[in-house]
Amino acid sequence: MVEHVNKTDHHPKSEEVAKFGKLRLAFLYILIGGLAISALISVIAILIGEFNQAVIKALLTTFIFVTHSLLVLAIVSTDKHNQLGKSLIPTTILGAVIANMLTSTLGTWELWLDNLSWKSFLFYMLVIGVVFLITVILKLRLAHKATNALVYVTVGLLVLMTAILTPWIFAPDAAFIGDFYFRLIGAVTILSATALSIAAIINRIAVAQNHKLIGSDPKSLPITGGTLAINIVVGIMVAIFWSYGLTVLLTQALTSDSQRHGCTTSDYSSYGRYRYYPDC
Repeated sequence: MVEHVNKTDHHPKSEEVAKFGKLRLAFLYILIGGLAISALISVIAILIGEFNQAVIKALLTTFIFVTHSLLVLAIVSTDKHNQLGKSLIPTTILGAVIANMLTSTLGTWELWLDNLSWKSFLFYMLVIGVVFLITVILKLRLAHKATNALVYVTVGLLVLMTAILTPWIFAPDAAFIGDFYFRLIGAVTILSATALSIAAIINRIAVAQNHKLIGSDPKSLPITGGTLAINIVVGIMVAIFWSYGLTVLLTQALTSDSQRHGCTTSDYSSYGRYRYYPDC
């Protein structure tokens, strides 16, 4: 008599997906609990207390929790392939949304300086934008050492640029930043652009010399339409705030350089040169 034993195959990947799904569900329950507590506090404050600053802050807190919870729900719901924690862009966006919910709440209740919440938001936009750039740059990788080395150098320079720009975002005013600081930003920007250009050129040369390298780049994780839509919306927001930040940065850099030469804004002509000072 032959016995047929049904053995259950244990796939580590399936177990990992199931475990991550449970963690995601637990996170959503925690988010629901926090949202319910915030709403309850707001209701009690309205029914019992007077309509004062505390009630307004409670309502703002509820609004912050509701809007951010909806964003988190949208990100988690569109993650059909469990990219959170594996793919840079959705993971960074989710982390930025949660962090902004906390920092906005701190600002609402004046637990730190008023403008720190705004500056924190700008920092999140900077980080998300850099992650978008890094994701694109990593697509240049091949089974080619020189290309990969330059790709990682470029990524390292972008990370360095992020670290350099962080004090500028949180600086109390432009006077806190010296002239050398802006020169350093310019130098790192030139190095990053140069490394990226050389990496792209070597990538094309390597592929032209060895066609077997085509398709040797790491494959991207599959992306759903919902995740793509979120990435596009966030990307547009990041582009807007990057344009704003770049304008402010260039303005402060020009102002710092003019002050170093002893020039004033009244001496500045419409042609971009100072009228009375040859050194300007």
